[in-house]
Amino acid sequence: MALLSTTALGDDPNTTHRLNACAYQQSAITTFDNVQYVAFYTSHEESEGRRVTIARHDLKGTSSVWQYLTFEDYEQTTDDGHNTISIGICAGDGTIHVSFDHHCDMLKYRISQPGLANDLNRSSWTAKSFSSILGHLPGCDGLVDVTYPRFIPAGKQMYFECRVGKAGAGSDILYCYNPDTAKFAYLGTYLVGKQCNPYPNGLSYHLPTSCLHVTWTNRHFIDYEGANDGASTAHKAQAGPNGPENNEGLYHAYSRDNGITWYNSSHQPVAILSSHPGTGLNSQDGRLRAKDIPRNSGIMNQEAQYVDVHGGVHVLNRENINGNETWMHYHCSPSSDQWVSFALPGIYPTPTGPRGKIVHSEKLDAVFFILPSNTEHGLVITRRSMNDTEKGLNVVWRGIGYTGEPLLDEEAFAQFGILSLLILKDIEGGKRKVVVLQFDLSALA
Repeated sequence: MALLSTTALGDDPNTTHRLNACAYQQSAITTFDNVQYVAFYTSHEESEGRRVTIARHDLKGTSSVWQYLTFEDYEQTTDDGHNTISIGICAGDGTIHVSFDHHCDMLKYRISQPGLANDLNRSSWTAKSFSSILGHLPGCDGLVDVTYPRFIPAGKQMYFECRVGKAGAGSDILYCYNPDTAKFAYLGTYLVGKQCNPYPNGLSYHLPTSCLHVTWTNRHFIDYEGANDGASTAHKAQAGPNGPENNEGLYHAYSRDNGITWYNSSHQPVAILSSHPGTGLNSQDGRLRAKDIPRNSGIMNQEAQYVDVHGGVHVLNRENINGNETWMHYHCSPSSDQWVSFALPGIYPTPTGPRGKIVHSEKLDAVFFILPSNTEHGLVITRRSMNDTEKGLNVVWRGIGYTGEPLLDEEAFAQFGILSLLILKDIEGGKRKVVVLQFDLSALA
């Protein structure tokens, strides 16, 4: 595989816990039309706090000059890797949406003026083109106890989802943005945790079939001191009292009517969502279980998922197999209701090490796994053929000096076949740069 370019966007803040390049951001790098957008924190010279920065460039242009916008009216000070940034773009009205700095906190959200994503004039790329910080989504009430905000493009519309509640006892809620009204509609708590916390690998919209797909693992709640104390902040620790040893199962559901009716992998209706509490998917419903993976089996939360052009669902996670922690590829094709799994040989994660990403190329009929080293600073990209699975796994690129969890620009890949990653790169003095890597897939044919 050919690495076409490496672009350093800025210094990664010198925090104890990583705030950039975290797997559960999902939407920190995205492309709209020909323009690629990245959201990340940058350091501030006059204080120890961080600033929200978004940058964009013409992905297909020859000069590829980046435009930067840093919001100076908010200082991020919490040294907690949960408190990341997500960015979303609605194709219907060209609005840009940014949400940031949460771990069970009130929503922090900005929306741009309509059409900003279509306006590439440098003079428009300023904070004045965005709203002030809002504690609610337009058209909705205030939102509290927010963690892991995500934006999911869906044709002309866009979805927003996040967790509400404590780690180990949270649920995920879903909204849909309508560009005609410039407002969000609250769809409900679509993934309900009952004495457990569903952790999505991602939420994906498959445009050809208008389907939303979600896969997840459940983390079961373990009681701890302060769990019933409203003033306690124990649940907001970087590594809380409920850890990944309590994760279990691979679950899957999909909706083909904008998140209202949800089905399992066998195409049976399981739940009808409404704004009334408790109408969503019970995250432990056995009908939704794609694979039974008991607790203490090495499964990680929030690893990765990808829906291919045909509607096949791919999941990357890990399991402890015969005493060895092993990367796993789970797959369910649209013509089958059966999930199959494949253990990736030769490259091994640790139980709680950095998470990877997965993507499927229709042209090559191959799955690519972007795997960060769990024991040293490095990044490996491997390929698995889907039409000749006996070929096994091939390493197609290997780089050293990379850290963090790689984030994939799914829109650039789907539209242009460009494999574009956001990750961190080591530099001298123990510091890191926020970088974007661009790869040439044609070199793999």
